[in-house]
Amino acid sequence: MKQYRQIYFLLLLFVTLFYSSGCSSLTPASPPRWLDELYDKQYNEDTYLCAVGSGSSREKASDAARSSLSQVFNSQVSSVTTLLSLSTAQDDGTGNMKFTEQSALMDQGSVTSSTDKIVGSEVVNTYIDENARVYVRVALHRKKTAELYQKEINELDISIMDVRRALIGTTEPLKRYFMLQKAVSFARRQQALYDQIQVLLKKSQDSIVIPLERELAEIASTVKIAVTVDSLGDHQVLFSAYSQKLVELGFSVVPLDANPSAYLDLQYRSTPLELPDSPYKYVRYTLSAQLTSGNSTLYSFQKNEREAAMSIEDAQKKALAKAASGALSEFFTLLQQRLGDTK
Repeated sequence: MKQYRQIYFLLLLFVTLFYSSGCSSLTPASPPRWLDELYDKQYNEDTYLCAVGSGSSREKASDAARSSLSQVFNSQVSSVTTLLSLSTAQDDGTGNMKFTEQSALMDQGSVTSSTDKIVGSEVVNTYIDENARVYVRVALHRKKTAELYQKEINELDISIMDVRRALIGTTEPLKRYFMLQKAVSFARRQQALYDQIQVLLKKSQDSIVIPLERELAEIASTVKIAVTVDSLGDHQVLFSAYSQKLVELGFSVVPLDANPSAYLDLQYRSTPLELPDSPYKYVRYTLSAQLTSGNSTLYSFQKNEREAAMSIEDAQKKALAKAASGALSEFFTLLQQRLGDTK
């Protein structure tokens, strides 16, 4: 009898231990320290940039963590605002050159917060809580990521040098302007990468944008463009719109008798249309633009479109507005591509 009691006791003890062991295996581990303290000895802040995210699955948690990493990363990329002093020279009308100083604020740090800009991050830890919610920690190796950015910077350097070589044999100011503008766009992309490297390595980086911007402004200051509009209607709308865009690029818009270095000639025509069984009234407009310098035609452009409204008058207004907005944007985009081509 005593022997049976011992066997029963041992079986009861075994079942109790087995049950306790089974329950403990189903109980989630205690929350890891990295949920509260982002960095530790293995992933220290000097070597890594880390972030934590959570979700209903590991994939969603990883996406959330990388999105958080992107926000953390880009919030540290501060915009560097530099006061740029530009010397400008203007003819005072009596043949004398008048020099003035103007200041321009240039925002160099422009980094988007999209997660695809953050390269090289990896999931280093995963934790699932009692509610089956998944947490992950992602880490970005500062030095390795900076090396990837540096490779892209080097490629942009080559593109800038290609523009420089093409400029050697180019003397026409407008062509030089739009070619150099291409180099400036490369330099701005470089600056964004330099800003990111500065955050990663915690070291200041030199900027090449300011010298290029200064050079571009100096070229623009030598360009004087006369704008003419041939239109049967209100030509002032087109004159104002195209003149404003030229001024935004840094050029001067001058009268025909002010010895311009280039001419932008616009021609606008609109024709009423009526379509059978249509409640709308239509106008088809044609906008032609030609930019010339000396005896050379630098670029020619033509746009034809149809606009609809409840009356001919409203359709004509819409057509004119379209020629002064959408057609204008297309003209200057194609102009920059044409004159900025270094091939």
